[in-house]
Amino acid sequence: MTEKITLVAPDISCGHCEATVKQVASAQPGVVSVNADSSTKLIVIELDPATASLPAIEAALAEAGYPASK
Repeated sequence: MTEKITLVAPDISCGHCEATVKQVASAQPGVVSVNADSSTKLIVIELDPATASLPAIEAALAEAGYPASK
């Protein structure tokens, strides 16, 4: 069973940012899908809570230059 998490990422400002966020988050274990929207500054991540680590996803996004939080 998957779970959807919505994060706020104020530094997403363009299509390139959206693509980078999707690539970084999708590479994390347990992530099923990622949608990033620069107009709303939101990232919606569908994940498997048994294998995904939200702190690890947030750390990877911050390392890529897109800090995000609930």
